[in-house]
Amino acid sequence: MRLRSFQMRILLWTWAVLLAALAVIFFYSTDLVGDELVADTEARSWHELDSIKWLIDEHAPFAGEQEFDTWLEGLGIKLDQRISYISEGRVLADSEVPFTELSSLDDHSQRPEILNAMEVGKGVNLRYSATLKKEMIYVACRMESASGLPSGILRLAVPFSQVSARLDALRQNFIWIFLATLIFAALVSAFMSRNMSRSITAFSELARTIGEGDYTQRLRVLPGGEFKPLAESVNAMAKKIEHTVRTIEDQKGQLQAILEGMREGVMTLNSDGRIESFNSALNDMFNLPLSTLGRTPIEVSRRFELQDLVDRLISDPDQGSGTTQFDLMDSRTVEVSGVPFFDQKGVRKVILVFHDITIMKQSEKGLKDFVANASHQLRTPLTSIKGYSETLLDNPPANPEDGRVFLETILKNADHMNKVISSMLALAKSEQMGKTLTMVAVSGREYLSRAVNDITPWAIERSITVKTCTPEDEMFVMAEPDGLLHVFHNLLNNAVKYSPDKGTITVSAEDDGESIVFCIEDQGPGISREHSTKVFERFYRVDENTIDGSGSAGLGLAICRRIVKNFGGEIWHDGYGEGTCGARFCFRLNKPA
Repeated sequence: MRLRSFQMRILLWTWAVLLAALAVIFFYSTDLVGDELVADTEARSWHELDSIKWLIDEHAPFAGEQEFDTWLEGLGIKLDQRISYISEGRVLADSEVPFTELSSLDDHSQRPEILNAMEVGKGVNLRYSATLKKEMIYVACRMESASGLPSGILRLAVPFSQVSARLDALRQNFIWIFLATLIFAALVSAFMSRNMSRSITAFSELARTIGEGDYTQRLRVLPGGEFKPLAESVNAMAKKIEHTVRTIEDQKGQLQAILEGMREGVMTLNSDGRIESFNSALNDMFNLPLSTLGRTPIEVSRRFELQDLVDRLISDPDQGSGTTQFDLMDSRTVEVSGVPFFDQKGVRKVILVFHDITIMKQSEKGLKDFVANASHQLRTPLTSIKGYSETLLDNPPANPEDGRVFLETILKNADHMNKVISSMLALAKSEQMGKTLTMVAVSGREYLSRAVNDITPWAIERSITVKTCTPEDEMFVMAEPDGLLHVFHNLLNNAVKYSPDKGTITVSAEDDGESIVFCIEDQGPGISREHSTKVFERFYRVDENTIDGSGSAGLGLAICRRIVKNFGGEIWHDGYGEGTCGARFCFRLNKPA
């Protein structure tokens, strides 16, 4: 539309200038020619008037006014003019008025041409004739008495319509010339403006395509050479913009992939400390609402530590970076690193990176607990060994039986230390095994029977009965044979160890369609709800200061949990159901697909 209006403006201005020029020429020419036509008519009228005057002077004396009127009427017919003779204001003869009506004509003494002729000898006037009902040019001259006529004024009236007709013909010719020139100029200007508009349209189309994101278009052919430098500049600009935009899009895609692929949450804040953007990892971490953008960090996280960090980074220009830590409601620990940056306008903004350090904190806590528990488990027997050894060295007992008791105590504590170290190695092996474990279909019935047979002699010594209630099928599960046997051994050993003499241990298995659930229940003191989930932790014991004769290190259930998790199953304490009277441990393993 703009190009069309531009083209139309060129046409209108061209036509306006041409119209103005032609109008000036038209009016000037018609006025000039019109004046010349009037002057020429007047000159011819004077010439004819002089001829009529000469004819009157040379004519024989007229017998009377009527004869003169008749002669004058005939002369007017031949000349096709109106001829009048006025004496003292009275019309003596008129070629256009019958003689009988002359007396009814008005007094002509006050007519302008009559007055001028009486004063200076000649007079001329252009006016409307009431007698003839049309415009007339009147020329008059003074005559002395001659041919029997009194002195008076000889007047010739020429119709102005003759001049008007010639002037109208001239104007009509000018109008046709004017229209032809205007049409020709319009065609020429339209052709020229169309060529110019093509160039402008090409520039406009290129700008539009660039605005719509198509940077591959170029200006190919231009009708005017004067547009060539501009076209080359526009093409170079489009090429540079295309390269720049592609680079920005590539970098944007890379940055977006990096942000979405990060496990850390990322949040950007504007100069007012309000959220501009964030990645999906941060959304997963905080479960952000849909109205997060434009809000402050404390509104979406409810953590004043985070807001304090943002306020420091924004308000203090000297603050380079900062960190903070806080715990979430789901027991996760988050460390936030904040770094200020400046955008293209020099406005200070902030980017926050959220690191989930829960596993690291748990590992640090687990390491501390492991060291503390291991030290506790090894310090007590080591102290006992050292004490009895020093006693044997410094004060050997006289009775060999007393010395044997000391040595048995030393051996008992050494065995306990050996079990602790062996359990620690087994736990480490189970944790490492989960990374390279290859599971196969294993018969749960077979390895459960082997474990029951292994603990049967110990159970017989204490008069403990082992009952087995399993399905008749083989009960295949996905596991590793040695690991599965270790789990059965540990749970059955604990059941025998904590069962009372003459008690009963119940071993059961149930097929739920997708997995096999194994349960081992004893009739011992059981485990309270407070300790039911903690017994699977490393070195955890219900009584932390107890070291029984079996040399338990508190790692057996932790090893079982790790092995079962490596198999893709789960293990739990279930000693609160109806009919249970002691501890009941169950674990589930998946069946082969």
